[in-house]
Amino acid sequence: MPIFVLGTLRPVASGEGMVYESLLRVRTEELVSQKLTKIPEDLLEQLASYAKELRRAIRMSAEKASLHHRIRERELEVLKGLLSEVLERRLEKVVSAAIEGRTLENALPFEAQLFQDLRISLEAYRSLISQAVEELDLRDRVYRRGHVLLVFAEDYPSVTDEEGRRRGPFKRGSIASLPPMLALLILDSGKARRLPSPQRT
Repeated sequence: MPIFVLGTLRPVASGEGMVYESLLRVRTEELVSQKLTKIPEDLLEQLASYAKELRRAIRMSAEKASLHHRIRERELEVLKGLLSEVLERRLEKVVSAAIEGRTLENALPFEAQLFQDLRISLEAYRSLISQAVEELDLRDRVYRRGHVLLVFAEDYPSVTDEEGRRRGPFKRGSIASLPPMLALLILDSGKARRLPSPQRT
C-alpha cells in the first residue's frame, strides 16, 4: 500500500521503491544498531531523484499559498529531517570507531574518508599526550599532524605516498618518517610500529 505523508494526495515514491518508507526504515535500523547499517545504493538514487522532483514541482507551482504547494514543501522538510537524523547517528558511530580503533563497515565514501582522517589525527594526538605523560610536562604542547616515525618489523615493498613520492622499499629494522596516510596504511598491515617523537631536551 502506498505511503502518504502529511495529507498529500500522491504517494512518496520514486521508481520502484517508496523513498519515505525506505528512509524511515533506514533511520529505525540506524538508531537500533551499534554499527553502521548498509544504505542501499538504489535508495541514494531514489532519494536524490525524488528531491529533485519535489523541488521542481515547488519551483513551478503557480500558487505559492496553495495547500498542494505547502504539502510539497513539508514533504521536502520531512525528508531532510529524516536524513539529518540518520547522518548524525552515523557520525557518532564513525567517531566512536575511530577513537576505539575498530574497523568500519558499510560506510559511505565521505564517511570512510572522515574515518581515515580521524584515525590519522588521533594517532598524532595520542603521540603528543604519550610524550607529555612520559615527561610529566603539559607546557607548550602543540598538536599538529606531521610525519609519523615508524620502525619496520618486516621487509616492506616500495609504495607511493599521498604526496605522489615513491617511498621504500623498507628493510626490517629500518626507521622512516612518513606522511600520515601512508603510515596508517603500513601500521594497519602489522609490519611496522610507531615510534614516539623525539623527546624535548
